[in-house]
Amino acid sequence: MNLKNFEQIVEPDICNRGFQYYEDGRVIEVEQVGKGEFVASIRGADRYAITVKLNDILEITSHSCDCPYDWGPVCKHEVAVLYHIKDKQLYTQPITENTFVKIKQDLEKLNKKALVEILVDLSKKSEVVKDYLKWELGQEY
Repeated sequence: MNLKNFEQIVEPDICNRGFQYYEDGRVIEVEQVGKGEFVASIRGADRYAITVKLNDILEITSHSCDCPYDWGPVCKHEVAVLYHIKDKQLYTQPITENTFVKIKQDLEKLNKKALVEILVDLSKKSEVVKDYLKWELGQEY
C-alpha cells in the first residue's frame, strides 16, 4: 500500500469515513518523529493514537491505531491521518525538533534507576505500555 494510492486498496466505506474525519478536523496533531515516521492523535469517540511509517518511495511499511476496530487491516482513524500526511505533504518536510526529540534528550540525562521508575509508573497507568514492555522484554509474567 502506498501513500499515493491507499484509497484504491482500503475499503471504500473506511476511506469515506476517514476522509470525513480528516475534513472535519478530527486529526489533532501529527508529528514526524523520524524519517518517514509519524505519530498522530485523532479525536473520535475517544482520543486515539496512530503511528505510520513510510519508506523512501512512500510505501506504508507499518501503521497502527489504538482504537478497538478489528474488522479489517485499516481503520478510519488511520485513513484520516494518511489523508493529512498526503494533503500536507508532511513526508517532504525536514524533521524538526519536536516533543519526542525533547523527551529523548531529557531521558538521556537520567540515570538507570530514574528510567526504570518512569517505565514502571507508565506500565501501572497504561495497559498498552505494560503489554508493550512485556513483549519487548520477552518475558512471561
